[in-house]
Amino acid sequence: MTDYLKIYEKFKDVKEVKDYIDDVILLRHYYATQKHSQMQDHIRNLMNKYLVETLVWNTVNTFQPTTVEQSYINAENFLQMQGAKIIAEKVKDYAQRLAEDEKTFVEYMIKPME
Repeated sequence: MTDYLKIYEKFKDVKEVKDYIDDVILLRHYYATQKHSQMQDHIRNLMNKYLVETLVWNTVNTFQPTTVEQSYINAENFLQMQGAKIIAEKVKDYAQRLAEDEKTFVEYMIKPME
């Protein structure tokens, strides 16, 4: 499967999606460069930015990360779903920009958030 960000980049002309992509890239940068303190700060900022969605995510996903790796994976999984939600809300004709398998993926990501 293609990295989900490659799919979402098709919508980077939409400001909210571009901002979201920047957030994912920054998270990945902090993790890859082992800047764990900055990564945790970034995750906290994302939790504040997507407050309602974070509350729902934490209610559904009761497993709380205890390691840096788990925290990163949890944030990536959350952002993967959040990106699909942003696209569905901001780009009404999103399906027309996607290949069939990409459309199926985005819809699969949106379903749990409905």
